[in-house]
Amino acid sequence: MSNKNSESISAFLDSYETEGLSIDDLKQDHQQLDTFGRYHMIGDIMRGETGQYIMPDLANNIAVAIAAEPTVLAPQKAPSLAHRVKAKVVQFTKPAGQFAIAASAAGLMVLGVQQANVVEEESLVPSQVFQPMPFGGVADPVSYNFEKPSITQQKQDLIKRQQKLQAILLDHQKQIKLQASSSQPEQRQEQPEK
Repeated sequence: MSNKNSESISAFLDSYETEGLSIDDLKQDHQQLDTFGRYHMIGDIMRGETGQYIMPDLANNIAVAIAAEPTVLAPQKAPSLAHRVKAKVVQFTKPAGQFAIAASAAGLMVLGVQQANVVEEESLVPSQVFQPMPFGGVADPVSYNFEKPSITQQKQDLIKRQQKLQAILLDHQKQIKLQASSSQPEQRQEQPEK
């Protein structure tokens, strides 16, 4: 049915004049009659006049229909051998995995406490800035056979470095004084000219 016929039926229900649509035409065409019935029911529902269309015992009718349905009894699928073996493996490995996780956490705690103690001991010694090449210009060998220099040797190296830095600072200060003294006579010569 066309959209125009649907509009004509809707207008007829709303008591508007329609061209070429009469009750006799609706009675002869079953499709138009069904559309008229649906539209009429929609109007009744919108106005709240649906007493004859809604069945109050609808829930009971549905319960009776469900009870009348045949029950299908299908046997359960027997678990395969692979499934049973997999279930047993999971039962065995689950506690082992939990134990491994707990042991790892405990090990990390022990290492963390040890590292915290080492950091406290090292904080007593002044820390040095990381330098890829030492002042001497020779990189330390990377080997397990290399013997670490003693603490006294490290202190001597530190003293030498400090002495070198002090010498560089003194030289820098002398250069600044020389530059300042060389610029002062020029300023004195400029002042008398004024």
